[in-house]
Amino acid sequence: MTPFKRIQLVAIATLFALAACKKDTMMTPTDQVLTPVGYMDRSKVHFIGDGFSLSVSHGRLQKVDREGRMVEDFGEVKPLEDRYNPGKSALVPAASGWIAYSYWSNPNTSKPITYFTTNWTVPSAPTRQGSQTIFLFNGMQDGLTSTSYIIQPVLQWGPSAAGGGKYWAITNWYVSSSQAFYGSLATVSAGTSLQGIMEETAASGGNYSYYCYFTGYPSSTALQVNNVPEAFWAAETLESYGVTTPSTMYPPNSDVAMSSIQILQGSTNASLSWSTAQAVSGSAQKAVVVSNASPGGQVDIYFR
Repeated sequence: MTPFKRIQLVAIATLFALAACKKDTMMTPTDQVLTPVGYMDRSKVHFIGDGFSLSVSHGRLQKVDREGRMVEDFGEVKPLEDRYNPGKSALVPAASGWIAYSYWSNPNTSKPITYFTTNWTVPSAPTRQGSQTIFLFNGMQDGLTSTSYIIQPVLQWGPSAAGGGKYWAITNWYVSSSQAFYGSLATVSAGTSLQGIMEETAASGGNYSYYCYFTGYPSSTALQVNNVPEAFWAAETLESYGVTTPSTMYPPNSDVAMSSIQILQGSTNASLSWSTAQAVSGSAQKAVVVSNASPGGQVDIYFR
């Protein structure tokens, strides 16, 4: 073999090695971050800071400032297949980690949900603190397909794209299976009382605007979304990732009471009838409807 041929072979081998390394690097978990709809490419997850909001304009989802000027464009909003279909209200949402939840689908789109509030208390820290992430929230979705979005005030334990670690924290999210948006993260302590609220701020031509927030916390944690489809599907949810030993990796509390639930349609309280679902039938992690009232409804979500 000539020296020139040997150099050629070495160069080719080096290129293949570099390509393999690049491929391996592209596939590493570091390019994936956790959101309340599961793991997602880091480039698809966006922070929306104080003084900014999300808005759909000419079919495109954008970050805008207080004057409505576009700051960043996130692309075309895909059409919602089967966005409203009461017959499909029992479907599991397009999220991989929903463990136990209750749900109610508004049967009357002429009377949209204008207000949804829930109170709950931050549980104790898990006994075994590994790499698990736990999300607890009330939320509203505009459909039950992969293109649907959910708006949600979220309590989390563990890390997510918004930050976090081995402590409880809150922020608000607007997510689909293709991209996610969040506010600033605020640390909270076990025993703290929370009130998560989503309220309609405007409605015009079949488009709706919502403000999602925790009462008493900075506006930097909240999210305002404008000119989006109607959110008609409500839920109270336990979602988790990396929980390999439920008996020790969930909080030591037996359950968390999602209480003082109220859903308004305009100024009228909705007539609620919650259904429940769980990822593993018969498991200890479950949702139990205590009351369908509005106001004053309650769903208990059990850890054990």
